[in-house]
Amino acid sequence: MAHEMIGTQIVTERLVALLESGTEKVLLIDSRPFVEYNTSHILEAININCSKLMKRRLQQDKVLITELIQHSAKHKVDIDCSQKVVVYGQSSQDVGFLSSDCFLTVLLSKLEKSFNSLHLLVGGFAEFSRCFPGLCEGKSTIVPTCISQPCLSVANIGPTRILPNLYLGCQRDVLNKELMQQNGIGQSKVAHYLHFYST
Repeated sequence: MAHEMIGTQIVTERLVALLESGTEKVLLIDSRPFVEYNTSHILEAININCSKLMKRRLQQDKVLITELIQHSAKHKVDIDCSQKVVVYGQSSQDVGFLSSDCFLTVLLSKLEKSFNSLHLLVGGFAEFSRCFPGLCEGKSTIVPTCISQPCLSVANIGPTRILPNLYLGCQRDVLNKELMQQNGIGQSKVAHYLHFYST
């Protein structure tokens, strides 16, 4: 039944050709979890969060897919039922192999009712980012300006100034009053200490 939902799949090269030509409006939808989307995604993609709550709301028609797209977009999106819509997951597979209850299947069924031209990206984001990393954006595209030097000792460096009133250090730094004064961090300047630790 799931295989009847979507007419065509699209390969990465064809998607890139569509995006670069600019002749057709393409609505690109990332169906991965927000954390994955935030790490890296295809340029101009809109993330439709694949949470259990969102899936249930879509299944029960408590939210229209067009409203969800507008709400999820970072800017106003002109939605036209004749535009091409391309959906991708992390490693999208043939729709025929998807469970009828998975988020991607639910999303595709709702999109199919609102758009005439719906496509699933073959290989998903994994394949696209491997072939066209320059057309992806997100935290993972930030290139560090210097190479880390793990051999340097950091035991006695002390707190590091991040912003005018924000310092990064450890508990030992905070408890060392002399070190705090040497770095110009007096008790009158410190309003709060925030301690993070892993267990």
